[in-house]
Amino acid sequence: MDIVVDQLLGDLRPGLLFKACLRRFWPMILLVAGAVLLSSCTSAVLLKTAKTKPHGMTASPPLVLSDKAHWQSVDVPHIRAALETHIYGQYPHGLILRRQDHKKLHGLRFDNSAAVTLETLQISNPGSGKARRFGLVIVRPKDAPRDIPVIMMENFCPNTAVIPLPEIPKPQGDYMTCEKGALSGLITYFFGRYIATPPIATIMAHGYALATVFPSEFIPDSAAGGIKVLDDFFADQPADRRTHAVMAWAAQYSLLSHYLKAQKGFSKTIAYGHSRFGKSALLAAAFDPSIDGVIAHQSGTGGASLSKDKDGEDIASIMKAYPHWFIGKFGEYADNKAALPFDQHFLLALIAPRPLFLGNARRDVWSDPNGAFRAAQGASPVWGLYGASGLRQPDLKSFDPAADIAFWMRPGTHGVVKEDWPAFLEFLDAHFK
Repeated sequence: MDIVVDQLLGDLRPGLLFKACLRRFWPMILLVAGAVLLSSCTSAVLLKTAKTKPHGMTASPPLVLSDKAHWQSVDVPHIRAALETHIYGQYPHGLILRRQDHKKLHGLRFDNSAAVTLETLQISNPGSGKARRFGLVIVRPKDAPRDIPVIMMENFCPNTAVIPLPEIPKPQGDYMTCEKGALSGLITYFFGRYIATPPIATIMAHGYALATVFPSEFIPDSAAGGIKVLDDFFADQPADRRTHAVMAWAAQYSLLSHYLKAQKGFSKTIAYGHSRFGKSALLAAAFDPSIDGVIAHQSGTGGASLSKDKDGEDIASIMKAYPHWFIGKFGEYADNKAALPFDQHFLLALIAPRPLFLGNARRDVWSDPNGAFRAAQGASPVWGLYGASGLRQPDLKSFDPAADIAFWMRPGTHGVVKEDWPAFLEFLDAHFK
């Protein structure tokens, strides 16, 4: 499904002429976009519906567990090394995050529920001598104490769309925009009303802060641009194991987690990501225990869903469309998935015993809800090492927000819709209130 997102969003850079054309030809654009949507995923996968009961082989190989001490000292480092070697590239230890600029907006926003702060941060790599800047927007509930939980969001759209205030600066560079107008309508029509802007006032009412970034300012989300920046920023690493985009975005989550706790006083950090950034949210928590919880919504292949015996998007498809996301080694398993020495339940297991939310949709078979559920089943025993229960649901539809692994599947397709954020918040309230 990420292919569809790129086709509809990736190359749209609307100027005045383009905006005029959008207004004039809006009905035709909807029809064409719908045709693209239906034709982009192979085997008419959008017309399929995920079953509510798990089916297929058990996640393999199974995790062989002895005790918590062995898991933490032996298994965790071994699994992390395997993930780096076979899929994501090196976890970039040693990156430095510094604040370059800071500005607090005057007055309360979002129905007078929140204060907003703008910051410019810089990530530098001492090994290569390179640095990249990006914007951070923090939205905090009115009169809230410092030590509240904060939801860290990496988004498809620039901060100007995620936090729709005129004072939010536009990112530097040639990035897509999701701002108001015809393009915004097209995006929300296909990918849900909350694909860009979440229900901020509602989130504030629940007592959570938001910290949002546009990851393409750090590593551009395009094959050519992304690989160019990765090769430059991580030039000190071996080319065959160089950090790729999903891992780099995971490191950005990690750096933000430490910054928000140490510099801003937040008590807990929750990594939230949809689709490709759901992959990075999972990976960030797997490598950094400072992240206290994860909401990975429709993270799919290379995220929560198994790579073996799967529905929807496979390794070959994702490597062809997004060569900047994963290292080339991952593509070598496209024709022989059985040779992959582990599967994504190993990734999920590294998050134990922290709360984990896996979001899905019944008609988003491309992201493979069934594979994500079986991965959760395979990882769940690790929560038991910590005296926790892990996954408690017998099937994909029995949402249990208070469980350590909460599996959510709603009707509909790929995107973030009105049903999703109430489920996210129910999960957060169960674990972080």
